[in-house]
Amino acid sequence: MSIDKVRAFFRSQGMESHILEFAESSATVELAAHAVGCEPARIAKTLSFFTFGHPE
Repeated sequence: MSIDKVRAFFRSQGMESHILEFAESSATVELAAHAVGCEPARIAKTLSFFTFGHPE
């Protein structure tokens, strides 16, 4: 799923401000943890959404 589709879905739910994008890489758990300033164990690299009534 592209960031544009994610952004559009979050916008439709009033949650677009919840998307975080970084100038530095967040490609790995370690890099993502560094980017947000937390320990790696607190990072979820994949999120899945199941919604009713929303086609792909």
